[in-house]
Amino acid sequence: MEVSNLHTDPPAVAALYLHGDVLELVLERLPASDLSAAVAVSREWLRAVRSALLRRPRRLPWLVVHLHGCRRQTLAYDPRSGVWLTTHLHAPRHALPLNLRLVRSARGDRVCALSSSGLDIAGDPLGTSACISLKSPSVWRVDPVLAVVGDRMVALGGACQLALAEGEVVAAAEVHESGNWITCDPLPSKLRESAAATWLSAAATDQRVYLTDRTTGWTSWFDPLKRRWGPTRCLRPDASVYTWGVAPGRAGAERLMLFGAKRDGEEANRVVVQAWEVHGDVLELSPGAAHDAMPSDMSERLFPRDEDEDDEEMMRSIGVCGNATGGYVYNAAEPANGAVLYELTERQAGTVVERWEWVPCAPSVHAESLHRAVHACSTVGLDELQRGWAAAGQSASKASTDAH
Repeated sequence: MEVSNLHTDPPAVAALYLHGDVLELVLERLPASDLSAAVAVSREWLRAVRSALLRRPRRLPWLVVHLHGCRRQTLAYDPRSGVWLTTHLHAPRHALPLNLRLVRSARGDRVCALSSSGLDIAGDPLGTSACISLKSPSVWRVDPVLAVVGDRMVALGGACQLALAEGEVVAAAEVHESGNWITCDPLPSKLRESAAATWLSAAATDQRVYLTDRTTGWTSWFDPLKRRWGPTRCLRPDASVYTWGVAPGRAGAERLMLFGAKRDGEEANRVVVQAWEVHGDVLELSPGAAHDAMPSDMSERLFPRDEDEDDEEMMRSIGVCGNATGGYVYNAAEPANGAVLYELTERQAGTVVERWEWVPCAPSVHAESLHRAVHACSTVGLDELQRGWAAAGQSASKASTDAH
């Protein structure tokens, strides 16, 4: 290679001087968004990137926000680098602003589009690959809880009252298996008054879907393999909490993380967000479990006090998404407020929140304030990142062409 070419070809310079262990040490410290570009330098760099990720895996999930309106965008936050990546969503066939839904999964949340014509599920966390198409559930649903458990799709509640046939109920439960939807027992009685995704917080593990009433704390779980419901318990470790959210906890142990938000009794303008570990099998607090409180400055930024808004109205807006290593708490009614990352760790007394970290709002959320925002949580791999960068590059090229 001629020396003169090195000044105009930075990847060539890097490839010339970085090799072996030194290269891997450098790559271990790069944010994921830069790794997706590094793999294109050479085959050696591709192998080095994969080796670096095996030696130091990125354990925390990404926060993925799908903005849906006149334009469709996917915003992905890398917790290691604190960088937002913006791509453009390959919209499913039935994707309209009102029917874009979230599919919970232990392997990473996805978005989907539900209509009477079918159910299209995004092929990856960023929505940059082809969708997976299924038949729509037997019962027409307008606001269901959707989840993937193992190789089974689950649709719970959210049925349209006006479209119910004889014998069907709003709280209907169905499992998609071998190409067909199978009707199961409906949601437990304590959850039927709130049998819709708007009023239920959901978490999916490798074996079950957990549902928690956001207002009352009543909780139950559904096992799609056995097609049965578990016990129903009222999880209210703090009676002053107004709203509840649930996310997966310790992997392989059927543990949950229960989040609650309330107004401080002594300072009415101060919001307190707490977390507890819950034993999934029996739906009880883990022995010795103590609550972990989010720093007050973060909770107040998430839920700023509005003098014209009562406590109950404000508190319904808490949202949680996560996996066994951590996740995010956000204000579902005001996504432009930002979010808070939480990281889990194992201790003798159980799973606890090791740290909280503020996540600033992506600029696109502020710019597209009228768009509908769907929050998801997932690990993001190199393949998704490469497709995401390609989509972002294509969009930039198209915008430049249109401008001329």
